[in-house]
This record gives sequence, structure tokens and C-alpha cells, in this order.
Amino acid sequence: MLKEHFAASVSAAAVAPKATSNSVKDVGISIFESQPHSGQRASFKKSNTAPNCLAVSPSHVFAAQADKAVVNVYNREKGNQEATVPFQERITCLALACEDSVLVLGSQTGRIFVWETHTGRVVITSQAHLQQVTALVVDPTSNFVLSASADASIHVWSLPALLSFSNAALQGQHSPLHTLSGHRAAITSLVVGHSAGFCNIAVSASADQSCIVWDYHENQLLRTVLLPAVPRCLALDPADRAFYTAYDDGSVQMVDFYSDAFSAANPDSVQHPLYDPAQAAMPVQPPPQTRWTPPSADQGVALSAMLSYDGSTLMTGHNNGNVLVWDVPLGRYSSTFTAAPMMGPVTNLVSLPVQGFPDARPALINQVTIVKPKHAAFDKADLDGAVPGNYNLSMQFSRQLPMPHISASKKPSATIESGFLTALTHPVFPESLLADSLAELANWNGSAKVQPAAPAAAAAAAVPTPAAPAEASAAQPQVSDTADFMSLNAPETSTGPSVEQQNEALRAELAALKRVQRASLIQMEALRKEKVELLAKIRQDIDDDMEDEVNEDEKSERAWGRLASTGEYVESDEESE
Repeated sequence: MLKEHFAASVSAAAVAPKATSNSVKDVGISIFESQPHSGQRASFKKSNTAPNCLAVSPSHVFAAQADKAVVNVYNREKGNQEATVPFQERITCLALACEDSVLVLGSQTGRIFVWETHTGRVVITSQAHLQQVTALVVDPTSNFVLSASADASIHVWSLPALLSFSNAALQGQHSPLHTLSGHRAAITSLVVGHSAGFCNIAVSASADQSCIVWDYHENQLLRTVLLPAVPRCLALDPADRAFYTAYDDGSVQMVDFYSDAFSAANPDSVQHPLYDPAQAAMPVQPPPQTRWTPPSADQGVALSAMLSYDGSTLMTGHNNGNVLVWDVPLGRYSSTFTAAPMMGPVTNLVSLPVQGFPDARPALINQVTIVKPKHAAFDKADLDGAVPGNYNLSMQFSRQLPMPHISASKKPSATIESGFLTALTHPVFPESLLADSLAELANWNGSAKVQPAAPAAAAAAAVPTPAAPAEASAAQPQVSDTADFMSLNAPETSTGPSVEQQNEALRAELAALKRVQRASLIQMEALRKEKVELLAKIRQDIDDDMEDEVNEDEKSERAWGRLASTGEYVESDEESE
């Protein structure tokens, strides 16, 4: 069964809600299950997180504190706080990258920190932003990091270049690949698309009441969306078909990329509305009916937003501690997820990977404990790009390492192959499939033989027997085996073998097929040995005949030689006979 989970964090409230029990007091981060059964599954205390300051991996939870220059690290398996990691300045946002092995952090002064949690190595960029970093996102390939700031700019960084030891001498001097400029006020939220190709998009929200869709690979502005109010948070559809934004009054608005508003300038165009150059310069205003109102005005500002795995449900975290659920197909408020408000404004909602897929495999690397940042420990690395000697990894392999295809006896598979996939990719029909099919065909042929009813039994069944009135009223209609109709209210009768009998017959037939196959292989091996022995015997006979002929020739030569020397011819035994 598939299960959906999400993490929610809160910040300190001006007036904290009254705790219903001691168990929820001081709870700052909670792990909830949304499908199939909703409820809280884990909680972590003593955390005060601002928006965009929460990141969750399968083993740990990272929470940048709003009032301190520290990041709290919680162990999900143990359910407690593992470490408190201090930094040189207050962290204002963070995001995970490289299969959750790298934590990217934005600071209050506009710098970017890249922390390898397996080694403790920290890479620091220059002060590229003039003000604090408000949002960080990492693309699905972990090749690019996008940092948004209150200075209205978005920088695109190359994560491999930041982590490369060849650039170790540039510590504190790294520069971004390019800058996305188009907003006129602070950027409040930033999301990136789900594509791993070169046509992925990013959407930014700003205090200038606009959202911009970017092609961050090409440093190109695709479309500008004008909004009726300041957007506070964003959520992008799983298929990148639309995005959702929320406002100060708690309302939510959907912006559909395939709506008429995006193709109004060129309705006959066959291009994607975002990539049509004829419409790029025209801003879009979503219609008022795409804005959904909350159930009451006391919900407060919507500080965070999150979509479900299939994109049919939107969740928003509000200033009063509630998490509201919105029905995307119907376009309206659905319910309130939490029975009681959380202990502060819900500043972060993070969707976690879905659990329960049958072909899912555990992650190759399991991080038991994190390695705290080792500031300036690798600054003296060799300039030739070599890995320094004090670079140590702390990790645990959860399964056997995949072998390269060059030396492996069988090509490794990333997923567990099903029977259909095995038959689809097999060069011929798999032996197991043929055996199962033959056994099933034999069972069908056996069950298809219907024994005709005896004439006397059929006649007896056709003649009704007298019964008492009560018994006649309670009697059930009988169905003959030779009837050409079926009574809907007739009792269920077994016309064939049961499932257990069929399975037992299939097992017996499969065992018989295996025995026949084994006997055939034994006969083939015996014939092969007999053939080898016969060939060896024939070869030996030929060698013996050739040896006899050579001996006779030698005897004849000796006899003729004696005749030439003495004049006497000695007749051999064969010649005398």
C-alpha cells in the first residue's frame, strides 16, 4: 500500500496556542501521514524555523533556526536531536542536493554555504547577493543551484564547480554562472521544475506582485504573471502544468500554463505557451475565478504550500497554525488537516517520497550520523585538483555495491523485473513462461471435457417430486447441466475443480514437465558420450590398419634385400599361405 508523508515546521508565535497535552508542547517539527490514513507519525521539539528553512532526508531533518546562527539536526530513526551545528552567520534558507548528501545553505549576508554532510567539508561562495538569501532550490540533476534574494536577483550556480577540488583555491571567490534579473522587489519564493532535461523551468514570486517563469539554462525570461496581491509561497505541479501561489488573506490561486490567458496573443500556435516567442513579451493576468477563498478570514497569511504526489491535493500552512487541504480538480477548500492548530505559524511544508512501491530499492548509502562542518580544514588543498589526504567519508552501504557491466556475469538492474518485463526483454520465450503456459493449456484441456448426464438421471431431474407447502416454498430452483440458460437466483454450484485442485494439478504437470526435461537432458548426454566413444573406436581401428600395412611393407623390403645379397628368397607367412 502506498503511503504519503510530509513534514511541517512552525516558528515562534506572538501568542502561542494553548497546548492540549504535554506531548505537543514545544513541538517544532512534525512528520504527518496524509494517505491512506492521516495522522502524526513523529515529532521533534525545540525548533523555530522561518520559511524555506527546513530540509528532510530519509535519515535526518535539518532545521535552520530563526533566532540563532545554528542548524538543528534531528535523527529520524532515533527520534531525537543529534547535533546543533553553528555557522558564522544566521542561515535564512537551505536545500538538500546530491541524493541528500550535500546541504546548501543561504546566509543573512548573501553568501552560499555548501556542506558535505558525509565528510564535513564546507565550500563558501563570495557575497554574491547584496541582501539576505530568501530561497534556495536544486534542480533534479543536482547540477544547478538557484539562489533568490531580497535584492530582487536570482543567481544560477554550478554545483559540481563549487564542489570540485580543482577550484579549491577559489574558496570565498566563486561566482555564479549567470543572473536572472526581472523583478523589482524582494523575492519571496522560488520553485524549480521536475524535468532532468535542458528545458526545465523555474518560477519565482516577488513582492512586486508578480511571478516570472524562467528558462534558467538559457538565462531567458519566458512569461510574466501579474497577480492581484503579494505572493507569499509557491507550489509547482508535478507535471509542470501549473503553479499555485498563496496570499496574505489565506486565499490560493492557480496559474495554468495551458489556459486561454497564456495563449491569448497567438491562439493558433502549436508551440508550448511558455516557449512561444510571439507571446513572451506579453504579461499574463489569471482570471479571478482561479482564486480560491479560505473557509474563514482568521486563517491568516499562507506561509507555505505543498502538493500531493499526484497533484490532486494542495496543502497550505497558515499563520494561525492550521494546515488547510484544497481540492485541485474542484478548485475549492476541502478540509482542515490538523484537528488542532500547531504550536505556531506553519512556515514550512515539505513533501516526502512516497513509500510502498513494489519495485522500490533502498538507497545505496545510509547516513547513520552527520559529520559537522570542518571550516578551513580543506583550504590548503593542492592546486592540481587532487583529493586531500584528510578527506574522509563517513557512510554506510545499505546493500551490495553494483558491479560494472564489464566484469559482471549479469547486467545489473535498477529495479526488480516483473514477469512481463522479463518476457519483453528476453531474446526468446523464457523457459519458465513456456512451462507455465503448457501446464495451463493441459489443465484447460482436461477441464474442458464434460461428462454427459445419464438419461435416467436427466429424466429424474426433469420430474418434480411432491413436497410439503413449507418445503416447496423454501425449495431453491435447480439448474441442469444441459440447460441453455442460467438462473440468476440459483445457488452457486461448483462445475469444475476448485482453485486448490487446479493449483495442485498445475504443480503436478509442471513437475512432470521438469522430469521429462531432465530425462531428455540425460538421454542427450548419453548420446553425446556414445558418439564420442564411437568416434574414438573408429579412429583406433584406422590407426591399427595403417600400422599393419606399414609392418607388411617393412617385411617385404627385408625379404627382397636378403635375396639380393644371398640369392635366397625367404617367403613370409602370409605369402606361404
